[in-house]
Order: sequence, then C-alpha cells, then structure tokens
Amino acid sequence: MPHRTASLETSNLRLYSPSSVLLTFLFHGVFADQHEIERNAVDPQQRITVEHFRQFVAHMLDCGYEFVLPNQVVAGLDADGRYVMATFDDGYASNALVRPVLEEFGVAALFYISTGHVLAKKSFWWDVVHREILRRGGTPDDAQKVGRGLKELTNPQIEDVIVRMFGAESIEPWGDIDRPFTPQELRAFVDSPLVEVGNHTRDHAILTNYTPAGVRQQLADAQDDLESMVGYRPTSVSYPNGNYSPDVLRVASELGFSLGITVERRKNLLPVDGANDGLLRLGRHILWGTRDIPEQCNAIRSDGWWKGAWAKFVNRDKRLWQRRSA
Repeated sequence: MPHRTASLETSNLRLYSPSSVLLTFLFHGVFADQHEIERNAVDPQQRITVEHFRQFVAHMLDCGYEFVLPNQVVAGLDADGRYVMATFDDGYASNALVRPVLEEFGVAALFYISTGHVLAKKSFWWDVVHREILRRGGTPDDAQKVGRGLKELTNPQIEDVIVRMFGAESIEPWGDIDRPFTPQELRAFVDSPLVEVGNHTRDHAILTNYTPAGVRQQLADAQDDLESMVGYRPTSVSYPNGNYSPDVLRVASELGFSLGITVERRKNLLPVDGANDGLLRLGRHILWGTRDIPEQCNAIRSDGWWKGAWAKFVNRDKRLWQRRSA
C-alpha cells in the first residue's frame, strides 16, 4: 500500500466532517501535464491532470473515505460510513491515463460513455467550438458564449450548426488528446475490475431538450451500444450537462436504471431516499486544477467553517462554473 501522510489540517477536519455521507465527484478528460492544456486542442474544462487526480484519490483515502461503485450504493451503504464515488463523463480516450492511479491505490471509478462518439470516432462538440473559435482569433469567453447557446439544442441541431460554422472536417479529432475511446480500447479498458462504465446517452444528448420518446431512444440506444462493446448493460446514468426533469427520471426508471447522477453540488446524505427518486438524482462536485486539490476536497467535506471559504471560492469563480459541466 502506498505511503500517505495526513496533515494536521486534515486530521482536525475529521472532527467536523460528518460520516453518513456519499460524496460524488465529476471529471471529464484528463491531461498528462500542463503542456497538453496549452495546446488548445480541447476545451480545458476543469484543467485536471493525472497528478491532480492522484492527489484527489490519496487525499480522500487519507481522510477515511471508501471508494464505491453504483451497485454498492443501491445495495445500501453503512449509515456510519464515509464514501466517495469518482466519475468521468463523456468517454475520452485520455481516461485511460488514470487507470494506473486506480491500480496504485486499489480503488474503482465509474466512466460514463457517450456511445455515438465512440462508434463514429468524432470529437465532442464543445472541443470543436473551443479550438475553432480560438483559431479564428476569438477568446475562451467567446467560445463559452457559443456553447451556452448550443446547449439549448438537440444533438443533430448542434452538429448542423458546427458544420455550417466550421466545416464538416472540424469534427474529426486532432489526436489522442481530444478523441473518444475506440470500441476496442473501451473493451480493453473495462477488463479491469477497477473500471465500470455507465450510460451517458448515445449523442451526449441534453435530455431536457428532447421529447420523452427522444429521451428513451437516447438512453436505450446507448444501452444497446454498451452491451455490444463491453458485454453488459449499465445500471447507472449520468445526465449530460446534468439536466433532468420528471419525464427524464420516469424514463430512466422505466428503462431499469437504479442510479442517476446530476451536477447539483451537494452531498448525498445516507441513507439515500430511493423511494423519492433520490438514487436517480445524486449530487456531484467538481474539482478545479487551478486550485489546491486537498483544499477543495476539505471544503466540500466539511460542515463547519470551511463552508464559508467554499462559498467565497464559488462566487469568485462564478463565471467558470458557467462553463460546460457535464
């Protein structure tokens, strides 16, 4: 087992950080290092590197948290325990970079796959917007503004806009940094018992922009795709952009999903109320590579004075929180 040290600050925080909680964290693609971020091939999102993820895992273990997967949550967690679930949205090939970290610490993580991107080998639209606008002399703020508008559309509408703005070739990946897994890579990736996949719709569909029939098709098609690629049908779903509605929850339940994850920044107190769709709308937190990772984890964990520090952090970076979050 790797050597870990706990700071005095962390030890003291144990007194204020409650048990009976499941904390869920959201990651997207990861970067090998800061140089990859500077290439501007992708929307840097939270600017999380492999080292940032390693710090996160080590810190949460130091603080007495157990890493869990959806089947454990659904089965019921110890009411006196502290649990964490690490989740990655989208299906970036770069997610393979964190597997050595999972193996180093012996913890599992959950990877939500947008299957249409894997099968079509195409870039994610927000990365296309980011790099193409910057190539044309625009700013990240310009790219964010366009992205916010596109989030009001269905995926076919988004891709139509992308092609008209930047050309059909813009959707082709630049390289390993922005592409999704291939089906073969995904199959090999999930060979590890520390890796589980979940449903992120076929087209990264923001489901509140779809009819109930469209929601059903997006989720059901992704289930079929994943069964074909990895050999099983996931029992959990991450709603793209975190968007859900009563219709989305109803369809997810009818399709057999037992756990669903949003991007609502809140703790999941135990026991989770499964009778009122609690298991289908778990809260989730985001970490930023521009801030100290243990400090952010402590702010999220604490029910004490850290809440004020966390509120200041969120307000100061409010504009960043408006960026793509799923």
